[in-house]
Amino acid sequence: MTVQMDGGASIVGWLQAAGVENVFSVSGGPINSIYRACAKQGLPLIHARHEAAACFMAESASRVTGKAGCAVVTLGPGVTNAVTPALVATMAGTPMIIIGAHSGTRSFERGAGMSYDVLPVMKGVTKWAARCIDGNRLTEYLDIAWRKMWAGRPGPVFLEVPTDILSSAVDAASASTPLSAPPAPSKAGVTAADAEALRTLCSAARRPLLLLGDETFWDRSDRTQEVVDRHGLPFSTLRLARGIVDETQERFAGPGYTACNGALRRALAEADCILLVGHHFEFDLEFGDTLGPGTRVIQVASDTELLNRNRRADLAIAASPSSFFDVLADAPPMQPDSAWVSSILTDWATEWKSQRGEDDNTGVHPIVAVDAVTDAAPGNTIFVSSHGNVDFWADARLKFSEPGRYLRAGQSGSLGAEVPYGAGASFADPEAPVIVFVGDGGVGFHVSELDTAERYGRAFIIVVLDDQKWGRSRCPSTRVLAKPTRWTCRGATGPRSPKGSAARAICAATRDRSARQSRQPSPPASRPSCRCRCAASSVLTWPISLENADNEDDAMKIWKNGNATGITPPNHFGGLTVLDVVPFSGSNFSVQVSKAPKGGGGELHHHDDWSQVFHMISGEMTFDTGKERFKLSAGQAVLFEPGDPHYTINEADEESTYLVITVKQ
Repeated sequence: MTVQMDGGASIVGWLQAAGVENVFSVSGGPINSIYRACAKQGLPLIHARHEAAACFMAESASRVTGKAGCAVVTLGPGVTNAVTPALVATMAGTPMIIIGAHSGTRSFERGAGMSYDVLPVMKGVTKWAARCIDGNRLTEYLDIAWRKMWAGRPGPVFLEVPTDILSSAVDAASASTPLSAPPAPSKAGVTAADAEALRTLCSAARRPLLLLGDETFWDRSDRTQEVVDRHGLPFSTLRLARGIVDETQERFAGPGYTACNGALRRALAEADCILLVGHHFEFDLEFGDTLGPGTRVIQVASDTELLNRNRRADLAIAASPSSFFDVLADAPPMQPDSAWVSSILTDWATEWKSQRGEDDNTGVHPIVAVDAVTDAAPGNTIFVSSHGNVDFWADARLKFSEPGRYLRAGQSGSLGAEVPYGAGASFADPEAPVIVFVGDGGVGFHVSELDTAERYGRAFIIVVLDDQKWGRSRCPSTRVLAKPTRWTCRGATGPRSPKGSAARAICAATRDRSARQSRQPSPPASRPSCRCRCAASSVLTWPISLENADNEDDAMKIWKNGNATGITPPNHFGGLTVLDVVPFSGSNFSVQVSKAPKGGGGELHHHDDWSQVFHMISGEMTFDTGKERFKLSAGQAVLFEPGDPHYTINEADEESTYLVITVKQ
């Protein structure tokens, strides 16, 4: 018996053979045949809340895995919602296949619902865009798309298919699924003449600088570290190349982003030889305008469109980065000026240490928040960095030891990719914690995609650097903030963590949520609606205002006017007493005031369905979660969610007093 296959099934079979691991989409009637085929053929389909977010997820998955991403969208506005992600992918050089529907062929040019000629738009933001109106040629068109996508510098492609072509049967010969991915275009190696010119220029260099760009991510070489060691090269990594070489080593001269790396600006001006591999002089490198007058440039890229762009190279090599590293690894060792190299590396190390600013009464300096998160994050964490007033804070602090751990929204400067990037990365590498750094502007674009992650049993962390304004628009003429950024972490009830022990709280929250990500359960058949708990920190600090209290004595009247001795619950010890101010009494919350003399506290325990806030009024208390131990003093607070173990003890000489607010979940 011959099983008949329609256009949607033909597309899904091709995608599976090409190595696509997930399809990201938003549903629409015209693409139902693709949905049916995904279900029957076992290709995971991730249903997002918005087409732009679905495409951002597909792009981020590509950046993590090094494989092509895939998004499927419905016709008309479904496709136009994909325009910005396509632009981001084009400017970043990310391979992604976008399949869009169109109205049936019989209704072409008749004003069908949602029908619009999107090809002119998509041709402007992709490497290739076309329409297939013959189901028997779908795999042929997909092969063309694949070749276009990988030729030279990678990028997105778009294929539009009318709904009747998707749902109609295809011939048996056309329906036969290919057994492997389509062949990618071959890339040229370094010619003998270019290799000789390379050796000549390198032999004369005394102040060399290696810049590793995007293409080194797609065209991996196992000899890059060998080149760095053999020639003693200081190096910087740009965008997708972050982590291509271990950035924790001493020769790392910081990220290839002059906005956050003053040492790089100096190196660009003083280097006598710059080896720019798999990239061009774009705005992160100030377009090459700040290079010294005597600087010789060696540029390598397989895409000839990048060669000599913005800055003419002394040696422009149209070849793959891997073939370039093969030649350079076997070349005679360069003789760099060790004093100059050391001074550049020292400048970066000094700059990195001095970047951390001071907190003030408005909030935590952004680098304090970023460092607290990165200090607590496991080594395999995937980080997402936003644009605006976030990237140059986060980028300078992050160091990576492996590729695919760093996602930034390309050269487009687009906001809105951050939350979908976090979700997409969690699908691409479920074992790795994912942390998103984003501003209070960027987080609002697609925050609803937390629901997408929740529905599929994925989790990631969002750290909002909240200056409560569109900070980058407010101060466009500067590269530093006029005032420190406030760190805000919002859970289901939206508390804030602006000062005091924020760094410790952020650190604790990051460790906790990272650990929880690594033990996510398989998604059940149906899940409750998202309460944003997938991104909420479980331990954080924030100020609590004691309203109507002019001084500490007024604030304490509630204790003085109550039972001065209180009660001692069974799991408390050392004379700790508790007074009910607002007892449960049928309500879902209570407020208590506790006093703990030296040595007083509570045994290690947790509550199955209670959340508790401990707010210090006076003195100091030590808290222990079983994983970490920290102290809080007057004005500081901590939240324990249901299931969070905690132990308290007053290890200070003075009595401590604190509020305990308990809420039943």
